[in-house]
Amino acid sequence: MTMTGPLHQRAFVFGGSEGIGLAVAGRLAAAGTEVVILSRSEAKLGAALAQLGDDALARAVDVTDAEAVQGVVDALVAEVGVPDLVVTTAGYARPGWLEELPAEDVAGMVATNLVGTINVARAVLPHLRRAGGGTIVTTSSMAGLAGVFGYTVYSATKFGVVGFSEALRREVRPYGVRVLVLCPPNTLTPGFDEENRHKPAEVLAAEESVKTLTPDEVAEALMAALGRRRGFLVVPGRDSRLAAVAIRHLPAVVDRALRRP
Repeated sequence: MTMTGPLHQRAFVFGGSEGIGLAVAGRLAAAGTEVVILSRSEAKLGAALAQLGDDALARAVDVTDAEAVQGVVDALVAEVGVPDLVVTTAGYARPGWLEELPAEDVAGMVATNLVGTINVARAVLPHLRRAGGGTIVTTSSMAGLAGVFGYTVYSATKFGVVGFSEALRREVRPYGVRVLVLCPPNTLTPGFDEENRHKPAEVLAAEESVKTLTPDEVAEALMAALGRRRGFLVVPGRDSRLAAVAIRHLPAVVDRALRRP
């Protein structure tokens, strides 16, 4: 009988202390992958480690700080080795009408969602290239495939993640590095609970018919995608996959559906 090991030997999961990141880290750890979770919050990291077990490691870092991210990645590589999988789910959404969004959230979403993703990729890429390959998973959103009213800045950052990931994919392919971009719909995370506190009434009404996934459902879709040889966009959920097809092939229909009433 042939024995097979985990699909990935070692993974760094940024944003891995809660929500989708923690669900991904849990599935990887259960499959035998050496997991390191990274997040800003020491308290959340401690709680996450209690779920993941003694073999997982945690490091505190803010993805908006490029120098800190590089330092933590370099130190981890020296300590545990080069990861063959890097997942970054760190990000947040602050919905609201553009003219009413707090300036700190405009800057914060750009810094965390987009620049933070770039910082992680820049930090890990030299190590993956020297090791001869690996996989980088970025996290966008369904709002990164179609602009959603009430999410102007968030959508801009998530469109940016898709564009960045597409260009990165073409840039690093010669080095044996694979790039996937995860585009989940609304997902029941602590961040989603916070979003709901700020959503305008029209946004809440529009989302009543939208299926909301659990972090485990999103993680399951990502794990399945990692097991396939091909693919770039990872869109969890049947409804979301149908929506992604409509966004590409029926833009006028999607525009009518997503218009602010």
